[in-house]
Amino acid sequence: NILSYKDAATGYSPFLGKPNLDKIKQWWKIRTVPATRAMMQKMMKNRECISPEAYLAKNLALSMTDCYWVCPKDIKLKFDAVKFLNFKTVNEGKVPDHNITSYDPNASLGGQMEKYWDIKTNFPTLVKESYKYFGQQAMNEAFATYLHDLQETAIPYVSYLVGHTEDNGLYCRCDAFTSDSVELVSAYEVIEGSKQQNDKSVYDNYIRICAELGIEEQQIRNFMDYQTLTDFIISNTDEHLGNFGILRDSNTMQYLGPAPIYDSGNSMFFKDSLFSQTRLSLLQQSITSFYDSEEKMIKNIKNRHVVNMDLLPTIEETIALYTSYGFPEERAITIANNYALKIDMAREFENGATISMYHEKNNTEI
Repeated sequence: NILSYKDAATGYSPFLGKPNLDKIKQWWKIRTVPATRAMMQKMMKNRECISPEAYLAKNLALSMTDCYWVCPKDIKLKFDAVKFLNFKTVNEGKVPDHNITSYDPNASLGGQMEKYWDIKTNFPTLVKESYKYFGQQAMNEAFATYLHDLQETAIPYVSYLVGHTEDNGLYCRCDAFTSDSVELVSAYEVIEGSKQQNDKSVYDNYIRICAELGIEEQQIRNFMDYQTLTDFIISNTDEHLGNFGILRDSNTMQYLGPAPIYDSGNSMFFKDSLFSQTRLSLLQQSITSFYDSEEKMIKNIKNRHVVNMDLLPTIEETIALYTSYGFPEERAITIANNYALKIDMAREFENGATISMYHEKNNTEI
């Protein structure tokens, strides 16, 4: 546990250099792998750690997505001596034991899917395994990649490849978009590290803050509009503030632009893929983002034409893609039909319509 904190006032610390004890405690909590992950249970037992927080501390809080770490008192260590990429050529790509700790690049890897970093490759690769719902969360990452590919957009996004695991699941893998010199600053840190203007929505405040940090305002607005509208189309319910952010040069601390779109697994109705939805029921689903519903999110979009509706995957392509990876045809058809409803609403939104639960309830009553 973190008992006290004093900031060095260099501007290098989390939350844009403006943390306090409560924020650092929250930062530490977010950095910790959820105890519910099977991998975490195994790691804690093998490493004799009583909690994920202890395991994080044992691994010096190192992460593959930024350059933050903790150094034990009275131990002379430099970052170059502990960073993961220095160890990729030994121990089969797994970080070896050190005389004071044992480094695991997965000790700060959050989320509920089983996942790990593969550093045997030329470039660090994140691998996520999925077993529930026919492995649909992994499949959804590949579908989102296909959607972005068809758009031929300048908006950055992570490309995922999908395949079968040896034990009847699916995995998806992607290259890291961070490095020793480029790190991720989450939207959560951007928001919590800045003062909000009461006359602006949280969505617009985020864009404003990014612009103040040196990112071109139109660039970040186009990104947010595109991400928000594509999330709506695929029904991504988990665009929480740790699932997007901005990139920063860790040497100069210059902010470079939005991080690519990533982590779209909780989409395409993965928990309810056996059930045909209505427009109203789709809008009633709770999401995690700046707001708790899709209608609140899309109200903030300025450019309603940021997605080319004519270039979205077709219903037939969607069915073919999911069935090609072992999904029952009935399930794939239901997924595609629900997706078709979202496309219909997105087209209406593009043409100026208001998309809301209120309107859908009224239409249902009529």
